[in-house]
Amino acid sequence: MVKEKSTGAGFYVWIGIISLALAVGVWGTITLLVDGHSTTGANSQIPWGIFVPSYVFFVAASAGCVIVALGYVLGIKKFALVLKRAVFLAIVTLVAGGILIVLDLGSPEKAFNFLVSPNPNSPMWWMSIFYSLYFILLLVEFYLISKNDSKKLHVMSLLAALSAIAVHSTLGAIFGFASVRTYFGGALSPVYFILIAIIIGTALLLLVTILQYKLTRTPMSPELNGVMLDLGKLLGVVLGIAIFFTLWKDLAGVRSTLATTALGYEHVLSAWWYWVFVIILGLIVPFILLLNPKTRNLNSIAITSVLVLIGMFAARVEFTIGGQVAPVVADLKHLAFPLGTYSVTFVEIAVVLFAVAVAALLYTIGTRTLALEKVPKHD
Repeated sequence: MVKEKSTGAGFYVWIGIISLALAVGVWGTITLLVDGHSTTGANSQIPWGIFVPSYVFFVAASAGCVIVALGYVLGIKKFALVLKRAVFLAIVTLVAGGILIVLDLGSPEKAFNFLVSPNPNSPMWWMSIFYSLYFILLLVEFYLISKNDSKKLHVMSLLAALSAIAVHSTLGAIFGFASVRTYFGGALSPVYFILIAIIIGTALLLLVTILQYKLTRTPMSPELNGVMLDLGKLLGVVLGIAIFFTLWKDLAGVRSTLATTALGYEHVLSAWWYWVFVIILGLIVPFILLLNPKTRNLNSIAITSVLVLIGMFAARVEFTIGGQVAPVVADLKHLAFPLGTYSVTFVEIAVVLFAVAVAALLYTIGTRTLALEKVPKHD
């Protein structure tokens, strides 16, 4: 069992880091709300700046954690060892994603327009409905885990997992249904988003669990150690699928007969950071390390999880910005042609940091008050 309430020097350092991040984040948030989107690097050609890929990353982490926890519903008893932690991570990352998308609206009160002005023809309206339902299901699932109500928990866990799939595939559809932006993948985008969610959620769950045991200097039980190794193997397999998917996505994109799509992919594929962070460090290196039994241990799984999370965040930036750099109409004078530019500002970084700090603070509180290591009964 993890020493959840350890208050050594490391704990106070961690709280200090969160406090500093919150202070910077609050400044950035207030600046954004007072001065508006002029404080960001977004423009008329690239209106989706760093907030959107950050938001997608967080909700992908949330959906992925719940999908991984689906193993408990399917009868894999050892997955019960990480169920409560996975569900709580899903809650806090969803909160972080919600903070970013609400702040990206400019006026947070606009978020209520989805409720008072429903539009069933809009994928974004459905996404808001799914998110509300998903959040409620997560809270109920976490409550049932705490109460050890295994019969209701099985049903609720299944509903939460199905809701997570619906939420994230709908988010993918918002990108894919933008027919003039074929860079986003069209009908394949919802499937791609589910794949990425599993990768991000698994990597986050692995990293947080392993780090907490190591930082509290608590021996990990052989059963939990086995779960970590199995999840590491699962992550390696899914990364292999992602490598295959990415290869064909990039090849089809750069050879597209649509000039805007080809230009977007040429722009991304010529960027050094894409190859370093997304392809090499985010996909290939973790894939090799995780599928090799000699290098698949807790230390390497923690390191590869960090690489995967960095790579997947960079991939969300690539996906969002790459789909906007080439204007769909060439003769509009206010648009840059053939490629637009976007540079993230410190205010944007501060706001994203605020969301990260809130998630970290909530998780830290959870580790000290909610017994996240508790294992529910499995009938």
